[in-house]
Amino acid sequence: MIDFRVPLEMEGVKIMLGDIVFADIDGVCIIPKQAEEEVFAKSVEKARGEKTVRKAIESGMSAADAFKKFGIM
Repeated sequence: MIDFRVPLEMEGVKIMLGDIVFADIDGVCIIPKQAEEEVFAKSVEKARGEKTVRKAIESGMSAADAFKKFGIM
């Protein structure tokens, strides 16, 4: 039987209607609907930090020093 718009579970991970499924070459992440705003905000914050790190490395800072200073890669 094939169905859609129903909760499911795969390998112990529950996926509910409205959850966000994010996948890329590295894997799959299920973001519960009730956490989407927080996850989005933290993702934007991380991306901004990564941009700062990239600019520091492009300006001559070593990757190790950039990680020590900013705490992200």
